[in-house]
Amino acid sequence: MDEQKSCAERIDEQLEGRLKDIKEALKSDKKRQEFEEGILSCDKRISFKICLSYGGPADYFIINVDPEDHQIMSIQYQFQDWFDGAEKYLEGDEFEAVAQMFSYLTEF
Repeated sequence: MDEQKSCAERIDEQLEGRLKDIKEALKSDKKRQEFEEGILSCDKRISFKICLSYGGPADYFIINVDPEDHQIMSIQYQFQDWFDGAEKYLEGDEFEAVAQMFSYLTEF
């Protein structure tokens, strides 16, 4: 049984296919409509980027807030160094601490 490639290994090919579909959809109103009928959802959210350091290495939080009820939907931590990067979605105590620290952002 073949082991499936990771998403990191597959992302370029997947994106290439999506871009091909979008470019094809832009050729006519009919093709655009057909493409749009296949979209599962279009979710509106507000994102805040809390930058803690720039370049070599850089790190920041991305906090996504629901524009309707102003609740924090997700918190992502990103760490980037030269030609490399990683991201992690926070959960549990980590999520709660960061949400508490930046709760003032949801008061819009």
